[in-house]
Amino acid sequence: MIRKLAVGLLVTLSTVCPPAPAEIIDHDDIAGVASLPQSIMDAIGRQRWFFAHASVGGNMISGLGDLHAADPSRHQLVSSSVSYLTGQMRAADAPIPTSAGTVYRCSRGNPGWQDKLTILENSVHYSGWHVPSVDAVMNKFCYIDETADAAAYTNSMSLLEAAQPDTVFVYMTMPLMTGEDYANVQRNLFNAAVRAYCIEHDRLLFDIADMEAHDPAGNEYTFTYGGQTYQKLYGGYTSDGGHLNTTGRQRIALGWYATAAALATGVPADLDFDRDVDLDDFALFASCLAGPGVTVPPPGCDSTTYGKADVDGDSDVDVSDLAGLQNVFAPP
Repeated sequence: MIRKLAVGLLVTLSTVCPPAPAEIIDHDDIAGVASLPQSIMDAIGRQRWFFAHASVGGNMISGLGDLHAADPSRHQLVSSSVSYLTGQMRAADAPIPTSAGTVYRCSRGNPGWQDKLTILENSVHYSGWHVPSVDAVMNKFCYIDETADAAAYTNSMSLLEAAQPDTVFVYMTMPLMTGEDYANVQRNLFNAAVRAYCIEHDRLLFDIADMEAHDPAGNEYTFTYGGQTYQKLYGGYTSDGGHLNTTGRQRIALGWYATAAALATGVPADLDFDRDVDLDDFALFASCLAGPGVTVPPPGCDSTTYGKADVDGDSDVDVSDLAGLQNVFAPP
């Protein structure tokens, strides 16, 4: 009866809000992680990520592990290793089912920046690393990829978004080094182009480069080359000029939580994590509509979707949550 009521009310969903605007998660967002309400940290703890990376990505994963070890009830994300199938240029198949609160990490090394795009594309298309297995996907270039073409990167991500519209593809800038050479200039140029694309196209960006270029007090570290000013990695975050030490990896891990919080809070009732609320979200919501006081997901609704469908945060999914969905419903 309750789900029939939801279907009947669909015709009343006339309030249209635009999709989420661009969100550039940078050094300014790190401090806010400490004050995020526990409900948001719990929502992050229900997310599932796929992450393709090399050595700096491994540093980031270690940082997530540090945070989890220090306070597992607050920093709930854990990681699980996924094998890289070298001959097939893809990650191993996504397990069925995947686990909430898990970053599935595939260390595919540094085969060249073009191959890194191919590996992610193959992992999504052929290995199942997309919804419903994971909610978000991230592909990190390394600082050795300074010659990478930003347009090729954004085009690859855009094509993946078109193929898997319910999956959030989180864009990333390229990590920096402490040097003041042309290679660091090239990294900055790549990063500027990716930022501009994300702003123009309303995308979510994990701006690791900006985080690396600011110390914990917020001071920016830059250099001048050819009369222009560029960012560089803060020396206190590294022991070798590129990889992250304990301080640096924990700092960037907090940046990951800031990015995850944007997913958890960006659009209320965005049940499929694609940064809008449309008929797809309504279909998921209807499968979770159980009524007042019911805190366990009904058959056909998983715990992650149930938590997101609880728009008013009272631990059940009922008509008051439906009203909240109505306020942000944005049909195509």
